[in-house]
Amino acid sequence: MTLKPLHQLLRVASHLLDQAATEVRSADLEPVTENIERIGRALIEVMEVQRTIFALQPELRPKSLAASDREADANKLFTQFMLEALELEDMGNTVAAVERYTRFIGISPSYHHREIARAEIRRLS
Repeated sequence: MTLKPLHQLLRVASHLLDQAATEVRSADLEPVTENIERIGRALIEVMEVQRTIFALQPELRPKSLAASDREADANKLFTQFMLEALELEDMGNTVAAVERYTRFIGISPSYHHREIARAEIRRLS
């Protein structure tokens, strides 16, 4: 049994969710942060199913993800921290949001994600 059809559907779904988050921001669909968080949570769930597929059928893993178990973990960690920081920001607690990003910077192995967190800190400061 091949999981390729499901894998292809999930790739399309993740792409559409990513586009939807961009559109929410562009359209300023209030509450923007909450709506983006909802889409982000859905995207995380799709990614978890994709990881299960890749574990069962590694040949379906896109070449761009070949070395990306570590990257996937970094993405998941960053998403978790960012969702928490955005919730704190929504509550008006920007100091705690900055602390969340700062904590992430201290534990993240991903330079790219640390740079995004630094940009968020600059935005909030």
